[in-house]
Amino acid sequence: MIHVDLNADLGEGYGAYTICNEEELIPLLTSANIACGFHAGDPNIMRKVTQLCADNEVGIGVHPGFPDLLGFGRRFMQCKDEELENYLYYQIGALEAFAKMAGKRIQHCNAHGAWGNWHEKDPEYARKFVGALAKYDKNIIVKAISGGYRQQIAKEMGLRVASEFFADRQINNNGRLVPRSIPGSVIHDKDMIVERVLRAVIKREATSFEGVDIPVQVDTITIHGDTEGSIEIIRSIREALLKNGVVITKMEDFI
Repeated sequence: MIHVDLNADLGEGYGAYTICNEEELIPLLTSANIACGFHAGDPNIMRKVTQLCADNEVGIGVHPGFPDLLGFGRRFMQCKDEELENYLYYQIGALEAFAKMAGKRIQHCNAHGAWGNWHEKDPEYARKFVGALAKYDKNIIVKAISGGYRQQIAKEMGLRVASEFFADRQINNNGRLVPRSIPGSVIHDKDMIVERVLRAVIKREATSFEGVDIPVQVDTITIHGDTEGSIEIIRSIREALLKNGVVITKMEDFI
C-alpha cells in the first residue's frame, strides 16, 4: 500500500495581506509548511494558521527563510554560519510557541526559497543546516528533494527524511528544481499536474524539463497555495490518488 502526504506553503501573508484562502485549503492537506516572519508571515498569521492546522489534524512544519520580506526569501543572502544558525533557531522557536499553544508540536522542517536552493548547491552548507537542526531536535523530519544533499546528510545523521515532489514545478535531469526565472518552470495546467503526480507516486518516475525520464522518490507532494486555482488542483490530486488506492496521511504517520 502506498502512503503519501499532501503539503503546501502557508502563512505567507503579512499584516492585512493574504496569499490564499487557508481556511478552505488546510482541510485538504495533511501537512503544512508555515512561514515564520522572515520571508513572509507575522505573529498573528502564524498563530491563526497553526491553530487551523491543529483543528484539522494537519502536521505543522517550520518553513524558515532568509530575512528578506521584500524579496519573499527568493534572493540569496551571504551570511555568517552563526547568523544562519540563529535565524533557523529563531524561526523554529517562534513557530514552536504557537504549536504548543495549539496543543501540537513541530513535525518537519523545510527551508524556503533561496535558502533551500542553496542547500542543494553546496553540500557543506547543507551539512551545517541539517547539523543545526539536529542539535535543536532530532525528532523533526527533514523535508527535502529526493537524492539532494540535505537528504543524504540527514540520513547519515540518523534523522527521518521525507522525499518531496513538487506538483507544479519542473525538475532538471538531476532531480533539482528548474529555477523560476526560466519560462515554463511553473506548471499551471491542472490535468498535467494531476497526471505527473499520479505517475510520480505510483510509478516512481517523472519526465524532466529536458525530456528525460528519471526515477523519483515521493513521500510528500508540495502544492503552492499561491498558484492560481490551487484549491481545485489539490482537490483533483486528492481525488485521483484516492481512486488509485493511495493512502493520504501526514508524513509522521509513515516516516
